[in-house]
Amino acid sequence: MRNYDHKRIESKWQKAWAEAKLYETPDKVVGNKNFYLLVEFPYPSGNLHVGHWYAFAVPDILARLYRMKGKNVMYPIGFDAFGLPAENAAIKNKLNPRVWTEQNIEYMKKQIASMGTSFDMSRMVSTIDPQYYKWTQWQFLQFFKKGLAYQKDTPVNWCPNDKTVLANEQVVDGKCERCGSEVVQKQMLQWNIKITDYADRLVDDLAPLAWPEPIKEAQRNWIGRSEGAEIDFYLDFGDPAVNARVGSAGKKAHITVFTTRADTLFGATYLVLAPEHPLLRQGFAGQAWVDGLRNADEVKMYIANANKKTDLERQENKEKTGVKLEGVEAINPATGAKIPLYVADYVLGHYGTGAIMAVPAHDERDMAFAEKFKLPIKYVIKPIERGPDEGTFYGAQTKEGFLFHSGEFDGLRSEDAKKKMTEAFGRRKTTYKLRDWIVSRQRYWGVPIPIVHCKKCGPVAVPDKQLPVLLPDVEDYLPSGEGKSPLAKVKSFFDVECPECGGKAERETDTLDTFVDSSWYFIRYTDPHNEKEFAAKGKQVNWLPVDLYSGGAEHTTMHVLYSRFWHKALFDLGLVADPEPYTRRMNRSIILGPDGQKMSKSRGNVIDPDSVVEKLGADTVRMYLAFIGPYNEVGSYPWNPDGVVGVRRFLERLWKAQQYAQKDDVASLQNVLHKTIKKVGEDATQMKFNTAIAQLMILLNAVEKEKKIGEKQWKTMLTLVAPFAPHIAEELWNESGGKGSVHSQAWPEFDPKLLADDEVTIAIQIDGKTRGTIVLPANVTKDEIEKHARLKVEVRLKGVKVARVVVVPGRLINFVLAK
Repeated sequence: MRNYDHKRIESKWQKAWAEAKLYETPDKVVGNKNFYLLVEFPYPSGNLHVGHWYAFAVPDILARLYRMKGKNVMYPIGFDAFGLPAENAAIKNKLNPRVWTEQNIEYMKKQIASMGTSFDMSRMVSTIDPQYYKWTQWQFLQFFKKGLAYQKDTPVNWCPNDKTVLANEQVVDGKCERCGSEVVQKQMLQWNIKITDYADRLVDDLAPLAWPEPIKEAQRNWIGRSEGAEIDFYLDFGDPAVNARVGSAGKKAHITVFTTRADTLFGATYLVLAPEHPLLRQGFAGQAWVDGLRNADEVKMYIANANKKTDLERQENKEKTGVKLEGVEAINPATGAKIPLYVADYVLGHYGTGAIMAVPAHDERDMAFAEKFKLPIKYVIKPIERGPDEGTFYGAQTKEGFLFHSGEFDGLRSEDAKKKMTEAFGRRKTTYKLRDWIVSRQRYWGVPIPIVHCKKCGPVAVPDKQLPVLLPDVEDYLPSGEGKSPLAKVKSFFDVECPECGGKAERETDTLDTFVDSSWYFIRYTDPHNEKEFAAKGKQVNWLPVDLYSGGAEHTTMHVLYSRFWHKALFDLGLVADPEPYTRRMNRSIILGPDGQKMSKSRGNVIDPDSVVEKLGADTVRMYLAFIGPYNEVGSYPWNPDGVVGVRRFLERLWKAQQYAQKDDVASLQNVLHKTIKKVGEDATQMKFNTAIAQLMILLNAVEKEKKIGEKQWKTMLTLVAPFAPHIAEELWNESGGKGSVHSQAWPEFDPKLLADDEVTIAIQIDGKTRGTIVLPANVTKDEIEKHARLKVEVRLKGVKVARVVVVPGRLINFVLAK
């Protein structure tokens, strides 16, 4: 018998499967058996890491299993190929980003094949293909025509050295990742998409989805829908003449705050404005009243410094900072008391009204600020569990309860007080943390935004017949300065005629955020070669919504949320049949380095899967990653070299086990074989691949113990192994004389009659305490159980009287002693 040569076997069958087009999915409806399994398509970085293997090779087990169970499985792959890394690589290496990207795609396609995955490569898409981004542009224009896509001045990250707008991911610790310059916030004209119009549906439509609750909750938190109240706090500038003069639309000067805790209004002891609050920038009725503050320079400097921080940095900063606005106070509408105003960066301008009433007694952030600046802390909510006495309070009491120190509202429960105090002092309001999606990017390597700007006609959509607006080849990939894309330097691209009036016009030079490219790629898989529409309705209906989408937890609140919105917008336009794109979304675990830390080059703990495959084989890596732990339970598992070698030994033992094959079935293996059919089929269907593999190991142990296995039993065993280790299973199937491919075989059925154990272990108890066990035939009678049990515990029963004997067949016998 030849040794197990994984290199020969794996290259042989990868070539054979590709030539036979074994995994091309028929584009038809097969009863209710169509199953669309989706994984997130990769960025063509040029090398597949262990994370890619975990993302692609492990779900492949499910794809193979379902095919064997008779489902028409579509398991596609593609490349999310536009984006910043390619542009940076082009600048660094003086390469055309298209050449760099396409070379990487070709290399990664070979790597994907080396995994033994059953991707339908005939459906492969790439976002840099003009026939793909033509439809990205077309969909954007449908949103533009509907009013969902628009331009407005928007706060952006600006690098003063590189003279370009940076995406959030390009800002590291407040500095530009390219040059290290401090990033500032500035207003620029940007393209936005009105995802906020869909905020309620994005929240409410989560309820019926069969998704894990943590994924739903993450999206709810990101959208941040809050029911509360808007309350006006009038301002006092210390001079009646100024108070009368400062205001807008005939109304006295005031600050409007949003709060979810109107019941704490009597405890508001100061107000806080976000650094980007419009009143700080513009003032009332065009009057920059900040200039009239006694400490105007200090306030302006604080705002400038705050603009250098990202929202995340501001929210995570535990050290509270702020500046009091000297020369103006607010009036608490409930108490009539004058309270100070501060500007502080822990308040964000885009949430609520950009201003809060600070109640330090009942909010942890407000308390930290109040303690630092020695501001009053007034308790007005008594916890429900407290008795009638007020008692002494410590720290921020954030729970709802009964009101006190709140005038006529004393004694009310928080929920009732919220309603009554909102009616008395404000108005009901729903707010969201979600902001409209900024899709402008001042980069070259992206999808050109298909808009033409005409002085006479305004922004005009590029006609359908002129799509795609092709991305031109350029030699200079550097931004032009002042936030312009490199495309602004290409005169032949920039100068155009207006599609409406024929006059001189300018083409939009911004490119689209790559999250736009990935918001609909799964639809294109259903009809990837269609030149007339982005996907024919009939083919969409065959496959959508996606049955199972497996991906990384880090994409839950960005890509998955954006694609849900995009699909809903397409649904409203009548372009797709379902309002939700994914029936199920599951997040996978992550693989850590051997040291238990996140893999990174700086730590020196990165595992190169290619080298492991070269040494131990793709089947080994696939099975190890499936065996390392539960797949769709968010967790993290360190790469264990010993564990990988252990899986390799299992495959070598499986290879040698073919010598035990004989013509007739082995009766003693029937029980464990049918248990394995049942458990592997059930566990793998639930993506519990680790326990399914453990059962395969139990079966192999039994075969090695018997040193024989029937020919039919052996072939059944190979079909069970096939989804997990497809190459070795195919080779052994072929050598055993199996017809066709093992991956085209039907999943075996288990016989319930053969699942019963031949022997059972019976626990022996005396007065409910276990004193031993006995192993007996499964069909043993109660009398036989008692007979053998008495012999086993004869010494313990000597000299005592047994009042009664309780026998639970197959489980236990209990001797109850007389008292």
